[in-house]
Amino acid sequence: MSVTGSQNLGIIKTSDGITFEDEDDVGRILVSGADTDGKYSLLTWQVAAGADLSSDGSPQFGPHLHRECEETFLVQSGTLEFLLDDTVTTLGPGDFVRVPAGTRHGYANISNAPVDLLVSFLPAGLEELFLKYRTDGESPSAGPGFIADATEQFASEFEE
Repeated sequence: MSVTGSQNLGIIKTSDGITFEDEDDVGRILVSGADTDGKYSLLTWQVAAGADLSSDGSPQFGPHLHRECEETFLVQSGTLEFLLDDTVTTLGPGDFVRVPAGTRHGYANISNAPVDLLVSFLPAGLEELFLKYRTDGESPSAGPGFIADATEQFASEFEE
């Protein structure tokens, strides 16, 4: 099933794709693995303002890795703290990060404004977990959970 109405032409309009919520964050799948025979997926991702701060004000990066999936991140607007291996870098509009498979990474929006990202998964598949476990009530969250599924299906590892 294609998420884009004009997939054969390669045109994705603002109304195309599937929008979903993941708690305070909002995503929209522009191109799914179903559109690319599993080669890649592409989505927009808006990280909520200040959503990644702990109660003591320190950034919460959510460090993790995917041994079988590469990710890329392009900052479209806002400022984001990005963790790559053990290095934290402040990213702004136009900055790009390539996260090779097996590389520890995470991010934190500690600003007072949302951050807009363009995110890809190579190969595709992780985008389906965001739909399965969405928090906006559009789909039941049946199954063992995002982390358990990502660990099993993509050899992911998550730090606490």
